Amino acid sequence: MVMSLYPLRTKILIQGDDLATVIIEEAEKQNILLETGDIIVISSKVVARLEGRMVKLSEVEPSQEAYRIAKEVQLEPEFVELVLKESEIVFGGVYRALLTLKDNILQANAGIDSSNIPQGYAVLLPKDPTKSAHTIKRQIQEKTGRKVGIIIADSRTQPLRLGNTGMAIGVAGFKPVIDERGKKDLYGKILKITRRAVADNLACAAEILMGEGSEQTPIVIIKGAPVEMTEEYIEESQMIIPKEECMYFGTLFPKKGK
Repeated sequence: MVMSLYPLRTKILIQGDDLATVIIEEAEKQNILLETGDIIVISSKVVARLEGRMVKLSEVEPSQEAYRIAKEVQLEPEFVELVLKESEIVFGGVYRALLTLKDNILQANAGIDSSNIPQGYAVLLPKDPTKSAHTIKRQIQEKTGRKVGIIIADSRTQPLRLGNTGMAIGVAGFKPVIDERGKKDLYGKILKITRRAVADNLACAAEILMGEGSEQTPIVIIKGAPVEMTEEYIEESQMIIPKEECMYFGTLFPKKGK
């Protein structure tokens, strides 16, 4: 099977733009035919902007806790206040990055970003990435008749690895994780814990083409992806491992008393 990726360069998208229409029109301009089974990866930042999730930092009133943390990690107090409000837990931080738990995901700064948006603003994550993904999937199907898969993708860092990779925070139209447990390897041994994060891997592939700077490429169409399409509603929980089973969280942040 051959997998092909097609980046879509767009105008700067703002609140009020119809994302499904933008995807369809930009694909047509670049002679890319949307087909059933295609996977469309969309930057979470674009989705959030269209949903009005941009915040003017001058309108944020920092708490004393925000001022204290901001001084330690050299972030703006207003930005830190947003991180505190959007996070379930803030574990600590390093230079310009706070390790947070947001929507059961360990990530930097609760996914809040201030790059590629107007000066003096920050953009939060989409309010409900799963719902956003399913809405975009439905709209594209209504407009084209094609049953596509959608990934709302954000960037992340891996422990002790340099640089950003991609991560799927909202998925629709295909199964995001393939369970390999019970299958045999090349030598007949039974796989015990292996599950393939298909959606995350596709987000990583798209991230290479999207970039992090001025590329203005927030959408990537993937053809030939080895996925299992489905019409079932994909819940976020299908991509989350319980804390006690997580190698990182369960080891570094064990329950008290253990």
